[in-house]
Amino acid sequence: MRIIKSLVYKEFLQIIRDPSSIMIAVILPFILISIFATAINLDNNSIKTGLVIDGNRQQINDIINSFEGSKYLNIVRYDSRKEAQHDLVNRNIRAIVIIPNNFAKNFVHNQSADIQVITDASDPNIALFASAYVQGIVNTAQKILSSSYGYNYANGIQIEQISWFNPELKSRYFILPNSIAIIMTLIGMLLTALVIAREWERGTMESLLTTKASKIQIITAKYISYYILALSASAFCSFLSIVIFDVPFRGSYLIYFITSSLFLFVSIGLGFIISTLTRNQFLASVTAAMFGFLPAVVLSGGLFEISSMPGIIQKITHIIPATHFIPIIKNLFMAGNIWPIIISEGIYLFIYGLLMFAILYHITKENLE
Repeated sequence: MRIIKSLVYKEFLQIIRDPSSIMIAVILPFILISIFATAINLDNNSIKTGLVIDGNRQQINDIINSFEGSKYLNIVRYDSRKEAQHDLVNRNIRAIVIIPNNFAKNFVHNQSADIQVITDASDPNIALFASAYVQGIVNTAQKILSSSYGYNYANGIQIEQISWFNPELKSRYFILPNSIAIIMTLIGMLLTALVIAREWERGTMESLLTTKASKIQIITAKYISYYILALSASAFCSFLSIVIFDVPFRGSYLIYFITSSLFLFVSIGLGFIISTLTRNQFLASVTAAMFGFLPAVVLSGGLFEISSMPGIIQKITHIIPATHFIPIIKNLFMAGNIWPIIISEGIYLFIYGLLMFAILYHITKENLE
């Protein structure tokens, strides 16, 4: 028992001295439970929705108030359909509710009154939630109007549902493009984090740094090598999605290649930084999973809607590279070349990649210290 007691004491000393053990046992569970508790919300109860009113507003104030008073829809007023549709294409809103100019007349005269709902079906769940919320609001408003005017509206309010970008509401069209971004994050970061950390462990990195090759040449060569490997994996995933699983691609392949390269530029740089700072394969893999892969899955907007997250979490998502690549790849697949999104997010990825390269160059030392 004394031997076992001594060995247990020794193991606890080792655990205390090893930061990776503390990270796995304490920090990782804390981060994960915090993310799952605060960031993931499957209810999508604050969908940004445009409201266009073509008719006489005075006659339909009760319906307007019902929409604006809903806690499930974040209503934004528009004066024209064109303006609202422009914001829907650019993902500033996720749905449009259009009340036509003959709505009040038809409703009062017990004729079928239509409300048009246009949803961004690139995310089928959001489209279904938005339609369901609009239907619930309309049903409630109809009861209020019937009670107020003392009429029995037999025809009622009819909702005309239109789904853009993914009319069939196939979840595969939403999941696969987003999964490519997540896979690219994993490949870009994990490949470089593990392989370079292995070189640090074996001492081959120090040997390489002492050769005639300059530090910038060594870093550039490694970037190019793993970029080609990661881009090949990305191209294979894209081929499977488009050809084998029949996911539509409506954008430019050249733009897709350029933006994918920018995203890999960032992911590879992050992997190199992790490996250089940790210089340990196990610690590098844990760090890459904790600060790279998991945020890309949970906080990038690929699987869970960012707008449904708390405000502070929404701000944190902006520092995650996948958050800026997923809107690009989603629009290239589902909608086409939406230039405001491509340009703004592409510039962010380019600057992010340059920053990662500069940090890597600064922290890479040409000695054992």
